[in-house]
Amino acid sequence: MKRLLSIICVVLALTIGLSLSVFAEPTDSFTHIDQENGTQVSVMAREMYKSTKVINGSSLGLDEPLTGLNDLCCDESGNVYLLATENSKIIVLDKNYKYKKTIILIDEDGMEASFSGAQGIYVDKNNDIFICDTRNAQILIADSKGKIKKTLLQPESSLIPEDFIYEPYRLVRDDKGYTYILSNSCYYGALSYSPEYEFLGFYGANTVTASALDTLSFLWDKLTQTDEKKASSVKSLPFSFVDLALDSEDYMVTCTGKTGEDDNGTGQIRKLSPGGGDILYKRSTDGSSESSTSLNFLENTVLKKNGAANTQNIVAVDTDDKDFIYALDQTCRLIYVYDSECNMLGGFGGGSDNSVQKGVFNKPVSLKLHGSDVLVIDYENCTLTVFEETEYGRALKTAQAAYVKGDYDQSDELWETVLSFDRSNQLAYRGLAMSALTNEDYDKALDFAKRGLDYTVYDMAWQKVVSSYINDNFIWIFGLVLLFIAGIIAFAVTVKKRQIVLVKSIKTKTMLSCVGHPFNSFADIKYKKYGSVLLATILLFVFYIGKVLESTASGFLFMKSNPRTYNMLYTVVGTIGIALLWSLANFLVACLANGKGTFKEVYISTIYSLLPLIVYTYIRLVCSWVVPLSGLAILDGVKVAVLIFTFFILTVGNMAIHEYDFFKFLTTAIVSILFMILIVFVMFLIGVLLQQIGTFFSSIYTELFFR
Repeated sequence: MKRLLSIICVVLALTIGLSLSVFAEPTDSFTHIDQENGTQVSVMAREMYKSTKVINGSSLGLDEPLTGLNDLCCDESGNVYLLATENSKIIVLDKNYKYKKTIILIDEDGMEASFSGAQGIYVDKNNDIFICDTRNAQILIADSKGKIKKTLLQPESSLIPEDFIYEPYRLVRDDKGYTYILSNSCYYGALSYSPEYEFLGFYGANTVTASALDTLSFLWDKLTQTDEKKASSVKSLPFSFVDLALDSEDYMVTCTGKTGEDDNGTGQIRKLSPGGGDILYKRSTDGSSESSTSLNFLENTVLKKNGAANTQNIVAVDTDDKDFIYALDQTCRLIYVYDSECNMLGGFGGGSDNSVQKGVFNKPVSLKLHGSDVLVIDYENCTLTVFEETEYGRALKTAQAAYVKGDYDQSDELWETVLSFDRSNQLAYRGLAMSALTNEDYDKALDFAKRGLDYTVYDMAWQKVVSSYINDNFIWIFGLVLLFIAGIIAFAVTVKKRQIVLVKSIKTKTMLSCVGHPFNSFADIKYKKYGSVLLATILLFVFYIGKVLESTASGFLFMKSNPRTYNMLYTVVGTIGIALLWSLANFLVACLANGKGTFKEVYISTIYSLLPLIVYTYIRLVCSWVVPLSGLAILDGVKVAVLIFTFFILTVGNMAIHEYDFFKFLTTAIVSILFMILIVFVMFLIGVLLQQIGTFFSSIYTELFFR
């Protein structure tokens, strides 16, 4: 009896657990945050939207499921229109998502019109219904009762290419009555119609991104073209739009879908000007801007499926009354929310094949905004999912909308509300930083900008702080500078007049003189043996420490790495590793090219040549805590000059050590670099081989242990 009761309890527990998992709501909301190195990563975040309803035929009280559910739209009264193409019906819901009526289209003869292959629906401000009857290559225009008023077929125009296939599947109309239609696999852009439905041409096509190598390849093909080569050539075509929407000012927002083969690509979302150009830009953390065509709106990592890249695919896009952009990714079943400056506010959704969980999808195909709600169509599950805005999402959107418009003071309280939900929200810290800057509270602006990784606001606040400090203490600063200069001059005169020897060690003096007198110094290293392995090793270690400090202890404006995730191994390879590898490769190559230098001499001359770069590294480290961001260009220019000078010293040292002329040095240097690559490749192969050997012995040990 006890065993029977135990079995019953276990079965009940599993049944309850399974039933709860079906209706549980996911909480894996996320967002993208900027990193110091200029990349973005996905992190967990508070929910902007929460799934509240999953609507299907049964929940609406219908006798049949919503099969063939391809698209939806909303009218100005708040009614929701569901395009159920399987039975050529339009299901209308009221603003509370209750069943209202079913519309069946009637043609001129009073017969029911079939649109079983339709993929798009749109209702304009006059409540006229537009059906993109894709399979029948036509647009059906009906009144609110379903009576067909007009049919748009493929336009007859010289602007239409001969091979054009008319398969309309998405449509929008602006406030002036202009109609824009997307056709399947049409890379010419959207078909544009006047308010009288006169075809005007194509609008806003994507462009093919070409590199310099592609241009050279194109020119070469033109010069060497033959009939056989022309027949086998492949032409690169731009990606076609897959959905479109109009924002509050009637600017068209488009999505392109898949834009990459092995990665998620770039330019998935665009906003078009009246001329068809992209006007959607993102302001980077350093103040620069770039077009959305060069941005990846999705994830940096690509999912693998059966060994192949399963790239993300945006299939639907819409905008709300604050011009926030909502994009639906069909691959990962995710919804992304962006502002008009391409800043991601959050993402939610999810799912996989055969998903039935509330708030996730199996095959999402359409997305629309219904007031503040987000509606998503799941084609496979024949459902409509309703996402309602959370308090956090409402505060975040309202605050970010005010920030984008420049109303910084009005958004302070909202940003504090956002931070009460999510203390790591970068947009909140950036909004508070800009507000503090406009209120001339520069200390707070610096603090908030640092937390939000906003280099532009931090730089402006820092310039104000430095300028104010210099103005308040100008007399003392000017006096100290004069005193410092006078002290240096007096010290130099005293040393020269009394012939004071500052550096008594001849080897140390030789090392330091490599900068000012490289020819004499390297000759002394070669023939008088004034070089020191110990000093060179110390110098190399100082160089390594300087690079570590540059990556972990620079000022905020110049910090390009995250100290929390910094890996010293890369710095070891980039400093000590490269120096030793160059010394070894150059010595071995010189042995085959009649070089007279020993490995010791090559190592010493190589490290001594780095002295200007080492000094610059520490000077830049100090300047990073004082110089504003505008001084970065000057420091970068100085770095270029230092690198050129370092290469010059290295050239002189190598020529002196091996007794080469310049051209022989250049030849052996190129061969040395190739040999370095070969050494790295061999080391990589050895590492892989050792890993395989380790795996082999590990499997043998496992087999013996379990036997």
